Amino acid sequence: MIKVGIIGCGNLRAAELVRILINHPDVELKWVCDGDCRGMRLDQVVPGIVGESDLVVSARGECADEVSVIFMCDRRSVVTAQLQGLVLSDDLHVIDLSGSHNLDNGPDKPWAYGMSEMQRRMLVHDTRQVTVPGSAAAVALLALMPLARNLMLNNPLRLHVALGTSALLPSGETMDDMPLEVWARDQQQEIMLALRQCQSSFDQPLSLTVTPLAERRTLAVAVRMKCGVDEEAIRQLYEEYYDDHHFVFMVDRPIVTADVENTNKCLIRLEKDDRSAELTIHAVTDVLLKGAAGNAVHAMNLLFGLHERAGLTLKGTGC
Repeated sequence: MIKVGIIGCGNLRAAELVRILINHPDVELKWVCDGDCRGMRLDQVVPGIVGESDLVVSARGECADEVSVIFMCDRRSVVTAQLQGLVLSDDLHVIDLSGSHNLDNGPDKPWAYGMSEMQRRMLVHDTRQVTVPGSAAAVALLALMPLARNLMLNNPLRLHVALGTSALLPSGETMDDMPLEVWARDQQQEIMLALRQCQSSFDQPLSLTVTPLAERRTLAVAVRMKCGVDEEAIRQLYEEYYDDHHFVFMVDRPIVTADVENTNKCLIRLEKDDRSAELTIHAVTDVLLKGAAGNAVHAMNLLFGLHERAGLTLKGTGC
């Protein structure tokens, strides 16, 4: 069994992670730390797990040597200090969901970028510290990676992100504790950096706009660009790229919330206007799962040699 600790549980992203891990067949959740919730039963903090966990939330500073992996789920403003307070052994894995290190990864950096569909081989071999992509960045990359891997991102990109309210705080800030416009700029930089890792020649301008979405958990990205390649040929590239991946699927109809909500799936639809040669790529996912906690567990499964779908065969809404 993989013994797991979680630092930070007082947010929706962490709550979703807890719900996945307590039902994961290969995981034992040893402890959860959160200074604001210390002394409370975990099932008082995380909705929906009454009868499934007797854990009590402790103060920060639990023993790292009791676990094989620690998930960092707290605010990015405090994660760096929390990491400095941990004794990181060679056997301990750290998976950061805060976004603190998403612009601090690369060949000479300690943090591996936890985009499983992009870095699967790296995550399987000798990786200790993983940073989970930002939610909008993750979905945008899923929409663009097949083109980037085939050196086809040679025109300006226009991204529109529709963000469900689960990713927003009552103050109007995002889960990452920053104003929406700052978050959008951060996501834009992350996407640019990751695309250059996929296509070293990529040097096109990329614009990103964000609007709130009425559907609570849904994250929808629409990417528009000029492309002279036939739509059927593009579709074949996508089908081939994602053929051996378990959570990304192509569809040929408009994507609705129930298609992805409460699942770890990302659905992609292509639209091509032959007159203008404009290609639109629609990608939709659950902002708390494939956009956050599901991605983190997917990365953990790869780190420990488990099947990628372990613990992630989640139930959709269906209505």
